[in-house]
Amino acid sequence: MTIQTEAQETTNLRFYFDPACPWAWRASLWIREVQKVRPVQVEWNILSLQAANKGKESLKDSHFKSEKGFRIMSLLRRHYSAEEANQFIDKLYLALGQAGHERKEDIGDDAVVIAALQQAGLDPALLSAAMEDPTTLDEVASAHDKAVEVGGFGVPTLQLIDDPQNLKATFGPVIDQVPTGEDAGQLWERVVWLMQRPDFFELKRNR
Repeated sequence: MTIQTEAQETTNLRFYFDPACPWAWRASLWIREVQKVRPVQVEWNILSLQAANKGKESLKDSHFKSEKGFRIMSLLRRHYSAEEANQFIDKLYLALGQAGHERKEDIGDDAVVIAALQQAGLDPALLSAAMEDPTTLDEVASAHDKAVEVGGFGVPTLQLIDDPQNLKATFGPVIDQVPTGEDAGQLWERVVWLMQRPDFFELKRNR
């Protein structure tokens, strides 16, 4: 079935992620499927699970694995226009996610990060440049703080940015399987409907 999207307005979405999180990874694959059938423009932003869980029993060794990727992404935002940087971050996140969640590789390992950079069409030297520049840590912390300011506390987190009256972010959806095609679009419409309700707080199943 052909999906007609010409009459629909484009929805602008901020998607907050941490490459270490499998739930954010599945949601990111879903939102890429949504873009095939609905007019959605995605702005990729970070939310650090390391920072979110600092000092808590929930802090895991895996939460430290994203630092190199995050610091590279901060350099991308410096060196490219906002649109170009967003495109490269999208590609780098995709490459890191495929490495970490599909091939079960260590995304904290230099060789894995370099391979992801190459897959994303980026210079492998960005890794050493990011890690040798201490200000990239400050920029990662600042980006995380901005996610927290809009209500982010975990990933995936979505924020609709078209309506100035509805800028609070929403955690989720947490999905076990990635819907595709029109199924992805239908889930998107229902998620957006809930996000737009000021009285909506939480919907959850027992695992």
